[in-house]
Amino acid sequence: MNLVGDDEQFDRLLIAARSYWEHRPLRDDSGPVVVAEALHEDIRVIVRNLLVANAICDLRSARLVVLTGTDRDWNEVLWEEFDIERVRRLAEAFGADKVFDVHDLVNRHLADRDDSPTEASDSETIDAVEKATLIRLGRVPRLPDTEEPWHRSRRSRTRAFAAVYDRLFAELSPDALVTSHVDYDQWGLAVDTAIRREIPVVHVQSTGTLKAYALFPERRRGLGTFREELTGQIAEYFEEFVWPHRDLIKPSAELLAWRAKVNLGRPSWWRAGNVSDFEVRTETERRQIRQHACERFGINPDLPVFTVFHHAVSDALGTNRELFDDLAQWFEETADFAAANDSVNWLFLDHPSQFRYDTTGHFAVVAERHSARAHMAFMPSLALSKNVLWSMTEVGVTVRGSVSSELPAFGIPVIQAGWSEWSGCGLSHVAQTRDDYWRLLGEAVAKHAKGESILGPEQRERARLWLWLYRSGADVPSPLVPHWEVGAGNEYLSTLVAGLRHVERDGDPLYCTLRRMWERRDPLLSRFDFQDPSGFAAALAASRSAS
Repeated sequence: MNLVGDDEQFDRLLIAARSYWEHRPLRDDSGPVVVAEALHEDIRVIVRNLLVANAICDLRSARLVVLTGTDRDWNEVLWEEFDIERVRRLAEAFGADKVFDVHDLVNRHLADRDDSPTEASDSETIDAVEKATLIRLGRVPRLPDTEEPWHRSRRSRTRAFAAVYDRLFAELSPDALVTSHVDYDQWGLAVDTAIRREIPVVHVQSTGTLKAYALFPERRRGLGTFREELTGQIAEYFEEFVWPHRDLIKPSAELLAWRAKVNLGRPSWWRAGNVSDFEVRTETERRQIRQHACERFGINPDLPVFTVFHHAVSDALGTNRELFDDLAQWFEETADFAAANDSVNWLFLDHPSQFRYDTTGHFAVVAERHSARAHMAFMPSLALSKNVLWSMTEVGVTVRGSVSSELPAFGIPVIQAGWSEWSGCGLSHVAQTRDDYWRLLGEAVAKHAKGESILGPEQRERARLWLWLYRSGADVPSPLVPHWEVGAGNEYLSTLVAGLRHVERDGDPLYCTLRRMWERRDPLLSRFDFQDPSGFAAALAASRSAS
């Protein structure tokens, strides 16, 4: 575990946590169980899971069971300082009845020479998780034609995870799984097991104060993955509770749109600092910056600019609906389409954190392939400020990135070749098939080349309402949960310790909002009770009076 500050501060946290949880009623060993995942090294991620899981434990009079562990592959690619013993001590201080090292269980399973999943596992799901995990751990755009030696051992390990989670969840029969991730073998197969066993899954987010999505078994539509199910349910929630209140929310949404600048979480496309500030307020300012930027980068200012945002190329493949075999294929074929359509400019941007996801130089290879095309430019994202980027861009193109919600909020239409969690809310043009994707691109090129726009009549308003929901309506402030922007280390620990020592749980939004989500089977935590319009209106009015 990293980002924990010094040993003295960590010990203070353990003492404060034990004191906070020690007076709960004793739970029957044969009673309900809530499982919390602690497979990430960031203490902020672990603590959020433990806090949410404990709130569900109180709601269900359940015991807390924690899953932790790591292996060589995850250590080499992602972790810097995964300390299993520290995680165990933290989990026990937060009231964990049992802590399982699932990686150790996997090792034992493999030692028994049984690397096949149980009959309950879906081989298609296993194959998809294997592929996504191998690509992510290999930090490659796609699997090579010739299998590398470590691939075979990882495949066996992935299948062992499926078997271990099947057996563990059969023994525990948990009331809920609380997790920070829903992808890859160590997280994704726990989620898959929970879904198949009709166990609610709560996905806690690593941004904001307290954000969480939830999938309840009776709300499933049989669409496939957790993320696919979530996209549809969020769309329904948005249409039922947000869009009808658009006039009431609009003043807050307009204010929030201009506050949505710098965020170390998401959205903001992984940017931070002044490079993320968008300060343009008039069309005149936008035209002036656009002219300057086009001249600076050698782009024809007389033609519209279509900006293609490359996603982190090995990130969570196949976990939501996507039109192409992988993100590399989407990027390559989109570049080929751009090469044949020179009535607009095409600006291709690499993901700001691509170095964490790709060791092959995929972006540079595609850029070199099209280097002779005057109407195509390839750049690192951070070479452009948001002022420049959003002033230049007439149309955004992406798969599932957060730009598909941000750009429309500022009047810039977006075409998506895949689903984000907000893709059913009417913010962007979401292609349903590959042919539909090429059709949307073709229509966009034709319209914008004539000075028209594909921006839908409601897309800007819907996008601003979504930003409000994402950053405000579905972000629950609780004194027990330090905001993600507090950072880590001693400052984070001292803030968390203060909450545990001095904040009583009576009426705490963490417990109140989680109970509401659980009882109503909502797909997300919400700061407001949307089913109480008068109370919702009064809460917004009070906040505006205060400001």
